[in-house]
Amino acid sequence: MAEKAEQKEQLKRVLKMRDLIAFAIMTMVPIAPMGIYGIVAMLSKGHVPTCYAIGALAMFFTAWGYGQFALRFPEAGSVYAYVRETLGHNVGFIAGWAILLDYVLIPALVILVSALWLEALTGISLVVWATIFIAFATVLNVLGVELTAKTSMALFLFEDFVLVAFVVAAIYKVATTPGLSFNFTPFYNPGEFSWGAVLSGTSVAVLSFLGFDIMTTLAEETIEARKVVSRAVILVIPIIAAMFILQTYLGALVHPGYSFESPDVAFFYIAEEAGGKWLQYLTLLGTVLAWGVGDTLAAQAGISRILFSMGRQGHLPKLFAKVHPKYKTPYVSTIIVALITAPLVYLLTLKDLSSVVNFGALTAFAFMHVALAYRFIKLEKKTLLAIMPFVGFVITAAIWYGLDIYAKELGLVWLVLGIVYLAYITRGFKVKTIIPVE
Repeated sequence: MAEKAEQKEQLKRVLKMRDLIAFAIMTMVPIAPMGIYGIVAMLSKGHVPTCYAIGALAMFFTAWGYGQFALRFPEAGSVYAYVRETLGHNVGFIAGWAILLDYVLIPALVILVSALWLEALTGISLVVWATIFIAFATVLNVLGVELTAKTSMALFLFEDFVLVAFVVAAIYKVATTPGLSFNFTPFYNPGEFSWGAVLSGTSVAVLSFLGFDIMTTLAEETIEARKVVSRAVILVIPIIAAMFILQTYLGALVHPGYSFESPDVAFFYIAEEAGGKWLQYLTLLGTVLAWGVGDTLAAQAGISRILFSMGRQGHLPKLFAKVHPKYKTPYVSTIIVALITAPLVYLLTLKDLSSVVNFGALTAFAFMHVALAYRFIKLEKKTLLAIMPFVGFVITAAIWYGLDIYAKELGLVWLVLGIVYLAYITRGFKVKTIIPVE
């Protein structure tokens, strides 16, 4: 009987390094800066590529930490599993509870953005578009991570095509237009540069990098997980950073300065300046597909596996740990994520979602850095290596401090609810859990 239960909890190992990298990049969206370019440009006074370069440096430390943990614990729980195995089940639960806030909100956020854009373009209600996105992602994720990976890879290639199209058009525009030239002003403009403005822009730009950790939730479905996941999580940051920096640099050359008629859609007008209407519509299509389909697929896959891991450990009801007998996917958790996403899309505004979505991720990252430093110093006696998680924690804490007050208040309420729930299932922190796992 125990052997049968153990067999049900096994996920199918089919993913390779390219699949993990595609999943992570899909979650971050290769053309993500197109959606927030105007905001970052105004905050940084035109130094958008510099903001993304600093953001990449900041996230490298966190990615390195994830890689170290993935090498030691190649399982589906990601930061929840890493902190749990280092600092204990209770602290691990809080870290997992924190990342839940980020993961649960991401599908709703990306779906709402895409649905709103399509509603404006077609006149069809966002409710219809959101329902289509949710249903499509849920079906694919239940049918199997291999099918999800293939779909994500196809969308990943299309996003790359959109990016290449813009890059080629922008280079041609700058090279052939009098008054435009290739220069380093977007990185450093002496007349406008200030560290305060650049760091302010970075606090927004760095959000584009959140989601790289999605690959660590798929460790139990990855071939040679220890080696592949630990390498992939580090490789993905420089790859996505190169994409972000290149497109924002060219965008700043095509449209010098940071004055826009509508900052929220600034890049779509830049695309029109670079290549005309066809490029503008292509970038719009690319963004909608990337966020509404690709990002939803990857985010839903990630959160369902966090719930699966917590259910298997007994921190959530065992229902969450059920694996589909045929497709070998955590289908119950996947369906529950869809049921949670739907009302969030309809009840919360884009401002509400975007202001809270990063609290969970940054809080969980901070827990991860603390756990890794503890592991290096106390458990493995590798004190010098603790410098990396220390720097990572400082950078993460600085970004966390700059979060919107609304995000902090709602996030802290979420953490308090988690602590209360943990106290209940552990009988006042006296036992591991009272939720049966068999």
